[in-house]
Amino acid sequence: MNRQKSIRRVKKQTAVQEALEILRDIVASLDIDRDPRLPSEEELATQLGISRLTVREALTVLEREGIIARVQGRGTVVNPFARRLTSRIDSAREIGKFIEENGYTVSIDEVKSLWKKASDNEAIKLGINPGEEILVVEKRFLADGNPAAFCIDRIPKVLFRDLNFSVRDLAASIFSFTEHQCNCQLTHDVIEIIPMVADAKLMKLLQVNPGTPLLCLDAVEYAEDGQAVMYNSEYYLDQFIRFTLCRNVAYMP
Repeated sequence: MNRQKSIRRVKKQTAVQEALEILRDIVASLDIDRDPRLPSEEELATQLGISRLTVREALTVLEREGIIARVQGRGTVVNPFARRLTSRIDSAREIGKFIEENGYTVSIDEVKSLWKKASDNEAIKLGINPGEEILVVEKRFLADGNPAAFCIDRIPKVLFRDLNFSVRDLAASIFSFTEHQCNCQLTHDVIEIIPMVADAKLMKLLQVNPGTPLLCLDAVEYAEDGQAVMYNSEYYLDQFIRFTLCRNVAYMP
């Protein structure tokens, strides 16, 4: 069976999340035409340094995503269409990761931030009062040096435990930044998919012509206690980023 030569062990506090990332790497490294099987739960638990229960939880997520299947008599196998499931729209990830999964080299060339009073819409999304201060972070992402995506992240000031941060901090992972500054763990988000055309600001940022279609994802990020922590608006050019989703098509009478 074709397996990775070395597998890093995971940290206990984020076991399921880290196990998922490692298992996705394992799936990507397998020659599924030759042998699509994954190691047993027991083998994976030993190699990753976690419990079989944690492995089982991670495998359940991959099964729900359509990446793997549990087949009686064969064990856990990678579905033949799994490689097509890149840039999954049902998985919250950094924009740069989506760009990389579509085969491009990612970079960020513009990062801006400001404090402002929340609009009515921003307040509703974040569960705060209109006029409360929020941090607004804007980033432009490049794919092989070409503008590919633009993101606006908004975080309520009241959630910050430390206002001492730099532009370099904002240029890194916004998820890690938010979890650190707001002392929380992001667990879920709710997104709206909004087709639109570029306005004057987006035309300039993404270097597109008037009327160019864009895909906008409006997402609210929630912490483990269900509190809204961040509100994001993400704008994508479809020639650089295409999202996929595996849906269950079992017949429902």
